[in-house]
Amino acid sequence: MLMTWSALQESMPGRLRPCENPDCQRFLLDRSKPNNAHWCSMAACGNRMKARRHHARTRAAAGE
Repeated sequence: MLMTWSALQESMPGRLRPCENPDCQRFLLDRSKPNNAHWCSMAACGNRMKARRHHARTRAAAGE
């Protein structure tokens, strides 16, 4: 496992990083051209995080 991690860091520097979902313990290998992926999986973490942000925005707007 350690050799694989090192090989990825050398062959794809900056592309291996933790998922931005604080509840997730996974890492992502960003293969996107602009190198700006945020979540390990759009179907799981990405959807949850976008739903949380939407809920927070609509709740804040309703409270004004």
